This record gives sequence, structure tokens and C-alpha cells, in this order.
Amino acid sequence: MAPESVDVIVVGSGPVGAMAANLLGQYGLRTVVIEKETVPHTQSRAINADDEAQRIFQAAGLTGELGPGFHPCLKMTYVDDEMRVLAEVDFTQVERPNGHFIGSLFSQPRLEASLTRGMGRFPSVSLWRGHEVESFMQDEDGVSVRVKEAATGRTLTLRARYLLACDGAKSSIRRRLGLKLEGTTALAHALAITVETPSSAPDFTYYPCGPKRVGIVTRTAHDEMRFDTVVRPGQDLEHVRSPEYVRGIIAPYIDPDSVRVKSVNLYAYHSRMAEKWRVGRVFLLGDAAHLMPPFLGQGVCSGLRDAANLSWKIAHVLNGAAEASLLDTYEVERRPHAAEMMRMSDALGSMLSSGGPLMARARNAFINLLYRMPVTGPFIREYKMKPNLFHAEGFLFGGKRGKSKQAGEGAYFPQPRVEHGEEGERPLDDVIGQRFAVLTRPGAPADVQQAAKALAEDIGGVWLSVAPAARSGAGRAGEVVDLEGKLGEWFAQHASDLVVLRPDRYVYAATNRAGVAQVHAALKKDVRPFSRRGSRVSRRIASIGA
Repeated sequence: MAPESVDVIVVGSGPVGAMAANLLGQYGLRTVVIEKETVPHTQSRAINADDEAQRIFQAAGLTGELGPGFHPCLKMTYVDDEMRVLAEVDFTQVERPNGHFIGSLFSQPRLEASLTRGMGRFPSVSLWRGHEVESFMQDEDGVSVRVKEAATGRTLTLRARYLLACDGAKSSIRRRLGLKLEGTTALAHALAITVETPSSAPDFTYYPCGPKRVGIVTRTAHDEMRFDTVVRPGQDLEHVRSPEYVRGIIAPYIDPDSVRVKSVNLYAYHSRMAEKWRVGRVFLLGDAAHLMPPFLGQGVCSGLRDAANLSWKIAHVLNGAAEASLLDTYEVERRPHAAEMMRMSDALGSMLSSGGPLMARARNAFINLLYRMPVTGPFIREYKMKPNLFHAEGFLFGGKRGKSKQAGEGAYFPQPRVEHGEEGERPLDDVIGQRFAVLTRPGAPADVQQAAKALAEDIGGVWLSVAPAARSGAGRAGEVVDLEGKLGEWFAQHASDLVVLRPDRYVYAATNRAGVAQVHAALKKDVRPFSRRGSRVSRRIASIGA
């Protein structure tokens, strides 16, 4: 008997695998998620979602009732062991180009529960708990996966066009592919303590900078706090998990008697990356592809970016809207950014953790000096330490980002709030949906607007004419009113009349009037409207987010 056939198998239902399944479900792809654990995890591990990660949750429709209850970080304070302030970032004063708080915290069990509920929206997505992959083989047309049910020992073979390995740091799929992890593992460990609080107070985020303590102390939910600290080499690993040691970590910030300790976890952290992220029809995502140090809070965020990058590409390939070569751009685009995040996190961790007490005090004095100086102070206060997202090459017009400072290709497009007809004020992404979009600048010539409309139709996308804020309340069909002026600023900065956005909101092309025809010709060769399963799928995709 022929094996059951689906579009995609996702191995692992952690945040990355579950997000991939949600995004694939939006495109109507038949997806099976294989998870060896029979029940959800109850321990909080990852805690940070930056504004880009929150935007991916928004793209997956996981806000509102399905949302994980992100707790915004309003202020982050760097302190020494005596709780003296070294520097501070007031996130309420920092610009939010992606339409979300720059940093938000979360309880991972609640976040994963939201993702699981999200998968339940789609009849095409199934979650198989208590199952694991015994083996797999791939050929030119797909992947055959032998799956075992733990409770009964029963096995079956499942056939898919693609397999996504989202099974974590110890990925069995990566191991079966024979792929090595390259990089380093820290000599020190980190201690993560999660406590339950009786109320939503106090609400703060401290970044202890030593010399005794290095880590983060923050509220992650209205009733939960997290205390993370680096364990120095040579410390007794049993002792640091003892109640008295845990109490000593908590006491400087909150009365230990007022909270209930929910979990105490000790883990090593890594800076390692798989030598390849793809072998044939098998892709690695999240910790299976890259193990990120904790100091910038980019572990889960990087994995979610993987899922957002790959899911729309697989959907376009399987729905007949693009050639399979589009999938070659996944690692090309994602690896450099993950490597840069890893490098930045390593540098921050090394700066905060290396050296003895004298060096730590000198370092803290230097941080405070930089914070007070007119040139370097804004770099800290405006949180510019995290590198901007962009793709240097990949699925872009011309294949590479231009060297000019005005080059828009590869940039992550901003998301302001806009006014859209009778629907009123909305975030831009909710207007566009999970599809290509062609936007024209305020006041664009009529021929540019006509060309933009034709381009959008040819690729199965949407055309939106950007109107100035003065048109608020009088916008026409097909217009979005630029209430904050941010879109107009972007077009002016990049000297563009037209911009083409990919479904993941990266810029495929930004061009002036003279280059519109060339962009149209190039993109039309690679992208077309969805064709598989006929007009039903095309209508469904067009309605996402609308």
C-alpha cells in the first residue's frame, strides 16, 4: 500500500516548528508535525521576542485571542552588583519601525500553547504527539519518513515533498544527515530560575553586569519573573541549584518569601552552526541549524526568522507559483544574519563575563562613561547595538543588494499604522496579508500606478497606492493612507517610486519610474499566481490578512 502523502513534515513542535506549521497552514499546505513528547513542556526556557519576532506572530495571525500574552519591556537598566545604574534604555522613547515594542518577554509554555492552538485553525495541519522519526530516505520527488508511535510501537511510512528539521540543539535529523556543528561551547553554564509572583508588581528589566552577577532579571508575564545568571567556571553545579543559592540570586531584587519557585534549570550555551542547512529536500531550522548564545536574546527570534523565510517559499513552489530553485535562497539569506547575531552576542557575553573583579569594575565604569558621552550615549539609549536586518543576496532584484546607501533591495520594510478604506486604521501587514505587494509612493505618476497594478496582477499580489496623511478619511479603494508619514519617508530616502515586497516583508526591489519595466520583467520570470488546486487556493491566499 502506498504511504500516506502530505506536502510538508515538520519534526519538532517547539516555537520554531509550530510557527512553521502555522505559516504553512495559512497557505493550505498539508502539514504533519511530529513531536516525540506526549505532553507540552512546562518549563520556561526562552523568554525574549524582539519586534521582528512579534511581527512574525502577527503574520501568522497569532495576536488577539490566540496571542501568547507578550509582556512589553518598557525599560532596560544595566546595573552593577550594588544596583548602581550604569546605563538605561527607555524603550517607550525608541522608535518602533516594525509596529511592535522593541523587546517583549514571554512565558514559553504559554507561547507554545498559543502556537498549538493556532495550528488547530487549519484542517490541513496535524500534530502527532508521542511520535518520532525512526529513519527517512529522499529521492528526486520527495522524502519517505518512517514514524514510530511511542505508546504502541506501531510504525508507518509518511511521504512528503519536504521535511523541516525543527528538533532542537540535539537534532536527530541533523545527526542522520551527518552534518557537523561548527563553533564553540562556553566553558561556563547559565542558571535560569523562574518564579511565580502574586501580582504584576514589581515590573522591571535589569541587566546585571557584575562582577559577581551577569545575566538578566525581568518580568516575563503578569504573574511570572525570570532570574538568569552566568555560573562561573569552577562553581559547584549542584550547589548553584540549591534552595539557598537560588534564594541569594532572587533576594537583591524581590523578597524570596513572596514568590514561588517554579523551575531551576542549568544549561550550557553555545555558538555553533551546522555546516549546511539543507540536504536535498530536508531543511534545518532554529537550534537544529544554529545554537545562539543568550546575551542578545536572539535564539528563538532567529529560529522564527528561519520559519518566516522558508515557509512562503515552500508554499509558492508547491502551489505552482515559483520554481524549486527559489528554495536555494533560504540558507543564502538566513545564514549571514544568524552568524552576525551570534558574533554580536558572543562579543557582548565576552565583554560582560571575562576578567576578574578589577576588570569588571573598570568595564562598568567604561559603560557608564559611554552612556554619558554625547556621541556614544544615543547608541546605547536608542538600542542601536542590534544590527539591522537585511539580505545582501538572495531572492532580490538583480540577486544582490546594491552598494549604494539608497539601495532598498534586501531591506526589511517598516510597518506603520495606515488607514485602509472602511476598515479604518490598521497595521500595514494586516492590509497586505501573506502575499507579494507592490506599493507606489504618494503622488506617483499615473503610468507608474498602472504599471504597479499590472505587476501585482501578474504575480498574484496586491497593489496599494500610498496616499499622504492629508487624505485621512477620504482614501479611495486600493489606497493606504500614510498616517505617520513613515512610508513617504521611506520612498524619499530610497529615491523610489515603486517598491515590491515579498510575503516576509523584505524588499525585492525599489525603483524609480525608469526602472519599473525592468523590475516587472525580472519578477514575472520567477513568480506567478498560485495555480495548484485551482482558483480556490488563489482566493484563499488573497483573503489572508484582508
